[in-house]
Amino acid sequence: MLAYDVLRSVADSDSYANLVLPPRLRQQGLTGRDAAFATELTYGTLRLRARYDAVLSYCVDRPLVQVDDALLDALRLGAHQILAMRVPSHAAVSETVGLVRTRIGAGASQLTNAVLRKVAAAQWPQWQERITADTPDRLTALAAVESHPQWIVRALREALVAHGRAASEIEACSRPTTSHPR
Repeated sequence: MLAYDVLRSVADSDSYANLVLPPRLRQQGLTGRDAAFATELTYGTLRLRARYDAVLSYCVDRPLVQVDDALLDALRLGAHQILAMRVPSHAAVSETVGLVRTRIGAGASQLTNAVLRKVAAAQWPQWQERITADTPDRLTALAAVESHPQWIVRALREALVAHGRAASEIEACSRPTTSHPR
């Protein structure tokens, strides 16, 4: 719940996670592995937000802009555990459903269960392939897969060209990788 609270603070108060998380870890008395887990869950979810939004857009039956922000943050936390951490899918789904039931409500917890089971149906390399294949604009796909704002991807492509390199070099980054932890 600590990671969720930090995400909500970042979203609701424009807080900086690196300023909110450490005092909350101390308040909760988390150290060692527990603190490391909470830290990765928080920062990883924030860092890969666009990636998880791309995956979640396949799993939610409406546009993500129509999903409550608090619920979307919880879904992102679950997606991060499933796709990027060594948390068993059933445990990630169960913990996220419990969080949503407690913080948002029973109806939202049912949606969370259904969505995260869809997320868990494929590993990250398969999601990466799907996002890359379904997105007609290669730079948009790269931005989603690598979780960068599109303007940064465009600027990187322009920097390659300005230094005499092929613009297509940036597209090599959006190809599925074979060495991912899950």
